Order: sequence, then structure tokens, then C-alpha cells
Amino acid sequence: MNFLFVCGGCGAECVLWGKPVVSWWTDKYWLPDEFECWDCGEDNSVPDPPWTPADD
Repeated sequence: MNFLFVCGGCGAECVLWGKPVVSWWTDKYWLPDEFECWDCGEDNSVPDPPWTPADD
């Protein structure tokens, strides 16, 4: 599932793919601790869930 994050440096919307984690009672996903903005190249921290799903 894709999740939407906003870069703290330039405000660009960045989409990250969350890898599904097996869980019987809820949907869980793994994301890296940091991501690099596609627009400005700044490193950003991934906040704690809940995350905003990106529209497909």
C-alpha cells in the first residue's frame, strides 16, 4: 500500500510503499525510518502511524 508524506524542507508530497506485514487482526505495514524527498533530496523521518494512504 502506498502512503503519502510531506517533505519538511520543501513541502513536496512524497509517496512511500509500505510493505505488508502478516497480521491476523489488522492491516500492518512496514516503512523505513527515513525517506529522501524526490524534489529537494532532503532526508525526512517517517512519523509514527497512523499514516495517510495515497490515492491511486
